[in-house]
Amino acid sequence: MTLLSSSLYPILSHHIFWDSKSQFQLSVDTYDLWVLFAVESGSFSYRIGEVEGTARMGDVVVCPPGYRFHRSVIHALSFHFIGFTLGSVSSHAFAMNEREHAVQQQLSESAYKLIIQHRNRLADNLNSLKQQSGSTEDQNLYWQNHILNDIWQFCRQTESYPVNQEAEFADPLIEQAKAFIHQNRYQDISMHNLAAELGISPVQLSRRFQRSVGLAPSRYLSTLRIEKAKSLLTETHLPLEQIAQACGYSNGFYLSRIFSKKVKVSPSEYRRMNRV
Repeated sequence: MTLLSSSLYPILSHHIFWDSKSQFQLSVDTYDLWVLFAVESGSFSYRIGEVEGTARMGDVVVCPPGYRFHRSVIHALSFHFIGFTLGSVSSHAFAMNEREHAVQQQLSESAYKLIIQHRNRLADNLNSLKQQSGSTEDQNLYWQNHILNDIWQFCRQTESYPVNQEAEFADPLIEQAKAFIHQNRYQDISMHNLAAELGISPVQLSRRFQRSVGLAPSRYLSTLRIEKAKSLLTETHLPLEQIAQACGYSNGFYLSRIFSKKVKVSPSEYRRMNRV
């Protein structure tokens, strides 16, 4: 049986996004539901049962119901707190209990961390959850549950297949950096602050990012923003100033300069050539 059995699925109970917490209200707690902590920034140490671990940016920790969850903030923590139950495609109660026990056992073997290979997908899911946080509208609750299921099932799928050789040599710290940049690509990002979050120097971040991705982190960010600008130029009638703000640039003039340098044509010319 693979981690997060395909016969089980999560049913969302509640979701809260906590921003920049310096400490937990309780250093240890026990929940009646399954709980999931997905870290956006910062880090915390934890102990579940007899297993200890540290969760950093891009990590997802799951605690089964009834387990004592010890935790302590290491660096100011921004994270998603999700409570859920597990449903099953089988109506047989005994089979359901067996499957839950198997998931708990396999989670303990992975230090209660889900295996996240595609962190950009996780970052997009978490960003969508954040945008809908606190909403009680039925449609938003439906999408929140859909997103939780995507996280759960996608982690299961990555367990079902062997990791390819290229992934074995991926830099896990840089995968976290990529996920953070991807999730915050239209916001003001400080590479110095990102390096500090990862516990390395800005020079180390730049060198390791270049080695792993083939681009400097600032160029990687610029590429994501320019792709968004291309999409808005061809699919909307928005003026350049609004497109610039939507893509994380301070004004249309700056976007035009960056765009022209990277794409070799001006934004207006690109729009004219690619409108359908």
